[in-house]
Formats: sequence, structure tokens, C-alpha cells
Amino acid sequence: MKQKIFVYGTLRKGMYNYDLFLRNENSFRYYAYAKGSLMSICAKVYPAYLKEGHDMILGEIHEVSEETMELIDKLEGYVAPDYPKNEYNKELCDIYNEQGKKIEQAYIYVYNMNNPTNVSLLGNDIESHDYVEYIQKVKLRENSLFDYDVE
Repeated sequence: MKQKIFVYGTLRKGMYNYDLFLRNENSFRYYAYAKGSLMSICAKVYPAYLKEGHDMILGEIHEVSEETMELIDKLEGYVAPDYPKNEYNKELCDIYNEQGKKIEQAYIYVYNMNNPTNVSLLGNDIESHDYVEYIQKVKLRENSLFDYDVE
């Protein structure tokens, strides 16, 4: 049985985990939004989604097999519901269209703020509410640090 998930970070199209986990499943259905906050994580190259907040976080709805969902659970550090050491909890959340109208529910991997390690690593707000755009800007900024003229 297929399950719908909302992905907002490295599982989005064009990102490295999409290529590893979703590309061959033809799972993409459409772009959508979830309300909450999107944060960077110190020393990590993936974001944290928090349900607290009112920002419209851009993501994608994918429909995946149970086998793929189990692989993604492992990727996201999800062991079981309410397991204190989960990096992310898998929760059924409301999904919205571009106009802010609720259209359905899907599973979202929510950063586990009950895990003290997670709390200590939480970084800054991703103001664009779009992780793909954010990571592209970070790469551009890093590349520009090395652009200089040698005389």
C-alpha cells in the first residue's frame, strides 16, 4: 500500500537523497506547503522542520511504497512513535496549496525537539521557507569566497 509523504529537504527533486530514494519510484505528485518553521541544523546538510510557526514551507508530495517508507524512516533517524532518541518523528500533518487552503494530510518528518542533542544543534531560521533555494544560495556564497583576482 502506498503512503503519501511531504518532503521539504534533501528528498526533494534535484537533491541528493531524492536520487537515492525516490527517483526510481516515480513518486512525485505535486508541490505543496506545510505550516511551521524551517531551520538549519549546525554541521548538517539537511534542514529541520518544526510544526511550531506559521510560515508556509515549500515541499513536495510523494507517494511511496512501504519498502521505500521504511528506508526513509532509517534515513530520518525514525525508530518508533515517541521514541526519545528519534532524530525526526513521523507525523500525519495538514498539507496546503499555494493559496493556503488545506488540501489533505500526509506524513512529515518533524525534527524531534524532545531529543536534547537535536535542541543543541538547531541553527537559524531558513527565511525563504524553501530548502532547495537556501542550499543553492549557500553554495553560491561559498563559491564567491574563493573568487578573487591574483595580482
